[in-house]
This record gives sequence, structure tokens and C-alpha cells, in this order.
Amino acid sequence: VSVGDLDIVGSSIASPSNADLTLDPSGSGNIKLNATTDITGSATITTTTTDDSLLITSTEDSNSAAPVVTLKRNSSSPADADYLGRIKFKGENDADQEVQYGSISGKILDASDGTEDGAIEFNVKKDGSNNIAMRLNSDELKLLNSTGIDVDGTSVLDGVTVTDNTISTNESNSPLELKANGT
Repeated sequence: VSVGDLDIVGSSIASPSNADLTLDPSGSGNIKLNATTDITGSATITTTTTDDSLLITSTEDSNSAAPVVTLKRNSSSPADADYLGRIKFKGENDADQEVQYGSISGKILDASDGTEDGAIEFNVKKDGSNNIAMRLNSDELKLLNSTGIDVDGTSVLDGVTVTDNTISTNESNSPLELKANGT
């Protein structure tokens, strides 16, 4: 069946001229999809407001996590150091060029069955280049590529407390050693 520039065959609606297919309810109506929705290919959401561009709501009332957003890479050959997914933060610079200013990535550190390890990497733009500034592994937080730490307040580091230029330890008879980094 053809309706205008559209072909309707079974449960498929196609635009044979490769034109965009627009669903535009008149007035303030919404487009409702009352079933699981599969999208093959990229999807783009464009908005002209600062309101939520994508809002996912769960009305489930237990103490379980919900809603859940899952990024899954279904690779036929998973390997150590594979990236799994990424959330990018893009903007423009003063030359009206698109720039990725930051990203958060999931990564496989060890793909071996039974001893799997993963990491989350935080990448930030530094002097015009992408820079992995931080990696959170299963056993440590690493600040990388000359990324420092600036703590406003009290810090406790494995029994050592740093507060307002004072360093102390709470372990009895434990020496506190300060080493100069140079002469």
C-alpha cells in the first residue's frame, strides 16, 4: 500500500525516496511506543532548551537500583585493554569548533575467565590534547599524566592524617617519616 510518499508493507513503513520519516503529532501530543523499541544505527536527540534532553524514569518502588543504563560491548574476541563504552562531553571552543572536553570510559584490564578486572578512566582536555587524568582500578585510584591532587579539608591516608599543614599518625610507636624530594 502506498500513502503519499510512503510505502506500507505488513508492519513496515518505508520512504522509498530516502526522505526523512517524521512522526509529528499535532498540538501538544506525544509519540508513544508501547513496546520494546530496537534502533539499528545511530540515534540523535536535538533540543533547544536546557531541560532534560533524555529522561529515564522508573516507578519501581523497591530498594534495588533503577533505572539502569547499560553500555554493553558484545565482542567475539574480548581482550585485555579493550574499551567497553564511553560517555563523551563535547562543546565548542572560541573558534566555533567542536571539542571533546572530557569523557568517562569503561575498560577491560583482564579478560581471563574467573579473574576478570576492569577500570573506569576519566579523560580531560589538557592544553589542547586528550589526557587520561585518572584511572580507577579494582585495587587503586591512579592519577596519571602529571595530574595532581588538591584536597580542601582533612585527609586520612592509611593511618596518616593530614589537616591544615599538620601531619600525624594514629598508630602507636609508628615512626612518621618525611622524605625530601631532592637536596
